[in-house]
Amino acid sequence: MVYYFIVNKTAGNGKGLRVWETMETLLKNRVVSYNVSFTEHTGHAGELMEQIDENRLTAVVVVGGDGTIHEVVNGLVGKKVALGIVPAGSGNDLARSLGVPFDSIGALDRILAGGVRSIDVPKVGEEYFISIAGLGFDGKVAQVTNKSRMKRFLNKVGLGGLSYVINIFNVLFTYKPLKVAITVDGEMNEYEDVWLVAVANLPYYGGGIMICPDARADDGLLDVCVVSGIGRWELLLVFPLAFKGKHVNHRHVTMLRGLSVQVTPENPLIMQCDGEIVESREMDFRIEMKSLKVL
Repeated sequence: MVYYFIVNKTAGNGKGLRVWETMETLLKNRVVSYNVSFTEHTGHAGELMEQIDENRLTAVVVVGGDGTIHEVVNGLVGKKVALGIVPAGSGNDLARSLGVPFDSIGALDRILAGGVRSIDVPKVGEEYFISIAGLGFDGKVAQVTNKSRMKRFLNKVGLGGLSYVINIFNVLFTYKPLKVAITVDGEMNEYEDVWLVAVANLPYYGGGIMICPDARADDGLLDVCVVSGIGRWELLLVFPLAFKGKHVNHRHVTMLRGLSVQVTPENPLIMQCDGEIVESREMDFRIEMKSLKVL
């Protein structure tokens, strides 16, 4: 049995390669059996997952960011092999939510300790995600962030998580909120002037924003945050509260929870899942309980 490492060398603007070089030395010093593949383009991690033999692997370990993990998870749900994480991205929100150490030694120690837990995995359309799906304003922010030169620069100086925050300001004054119907476990409510809808399995996204502080990956439920009916300047004032989860009591924030969630906007919304833009007309969210093993 071996550990299979999938490495995104370009994650965090080159941090992935640096982390892997450290990890490789640690693995050799500890005489750990492993194989490694390096991703070459977006979607490659998912392609690599199609080739694995789960009967010969101890775990699939991602050295990269949330986007690479997202691709691997879509090929790992329902399999008996576990997911390991060595954080090397700009936000690393999944590692933050699951308590994975950000340093290479700590992350490897956790993986080799072999403490496996099973967590829930949400699905929208045919796409699995592990942390949070964001629709509307934050989807647009994710889209802009993924294309920005600022993200690459900040990654170089170790401040990649700030790129999402900076682009919130870039999008704030051009985004137009819209009417959205949200149905949770069959109960429908309509919201006017909706800025964002976050459907969460875990608390964090956007480089440390605790958008759904009570979200847990093993409770069988989806947590939903709706921000609606708020002006741009007030939204700007509320935003910092979300880093500590203190926004949830604000009068323009609605928190929901349920087994299934349907989002029906009056116009199409941009959607991101785990920070990756997902093209899906269907916004019907459900959850597959305890369907992913993680270390």
